[in-house]
Amino acid sequence: MLGKFVINDIFKQKRTKLLLFVITIPTFISLLLYIDMHIRYKSYLYPLALKEGITSWQMLVEQQRILYFNEFLPLFCAIIISALFENEYKNNGWILTLTYPVSRSKVIISKFITSLIYMIVMLITNIICLIIVGKLSGFPEAVNEMYFAKIFFIQFMASAAVMVIHLYLTIKNKNTLVSIGTAAVLCIISSNLFYNESSISKFNPYSFASFVYGFIPVDLKILIIISIFLIVVGLAFTIIRFDKKECY
Repeated sequence: MLGKFVINDIFKQKRTKLLLFVITIPTFISLLLYIDMHIRYKSYLYPLALKEGITSWQMLVEQQRILYFNEFLPLFCAIIISALFENEYKNNGWILTLTYPVSRSKVIISKFITSLIYMIVMLITNIICLIIVGKLSGFPEAVNEMYFAKIFFIQFMASAAVMVIHLYLTIKNKNTLVSIGTAAVLCIISSNLFYNESSISKFNPYSFASFVYGFIPVDLKILIIISIFLIVVGLAFTIIRFDKKECY
C-alpha cells in the first residue's frame, strides 16, 4: 500500500511540472557553468587549479558556489514538499486521501519518500550535467566516481534532513508559502554563517550541502548522525502532529 501511495503521489504531480523543475534547475546552472568554463578554464581556472593542487573536477564543483546551487538546495527541498502538499490542500484533496484504508503515518512517510525521489532526480541530474560540462570543456583528468558519489551522499543527507523540517512546517501551516519563505530566509542566514566559517555550520543542516565544495573540512560522522536524528525525530513529530490534526 505504501508503494501505491508513492506512485499515486508522483502521478499527482503531472500537472504541477515538478519533474520539469527538478531537472531544469541543475541543467540551467550547468549551462551557465559551461559558459564560464568556455571563457575562463584554459586561461585562468585550470592554471589556478594546478596551483592550488586540486583537479579540474574539484575546481568545477567549487565554481558552482558562484551560482549558489548548494546554498539554496534547502529552498528547493521546501518547494518540492510544498508542491506535493499543494494538491492535497486544493479541492479538499485530503478528504479523498484519508478515505484509503491506510494509517496516517504511512501517508506522511509516502510524502517524504516521494519528495526524496524528486530530490534524487535533481541531484543525479546535477552530477550528470557537471560531468558533461567537464567533458565538453576538455578536462584532462578522468572522472572520479567516488568523488561524485561523496557529493551526492552529502547533498542527499542534507536534503533529507531539511525536507523533514519542512514536512512538519507544511503540515503545521496550511499555507505552503510559510515553508518556502522560512527556507529562503534560513538559506541566506546559513550561507552567511558558512562563508564566515562559523562553527554553527557544522551542526546546521541548511549548511551541510555547502561542504561539498571542499575548502572547509567536513566531519561526515557528525553530518550523518545529525541528519538521521532529524529524520527520525522529525518524522515522529510530523506524524504525531498529523494524527492530532482535524482540519485540513
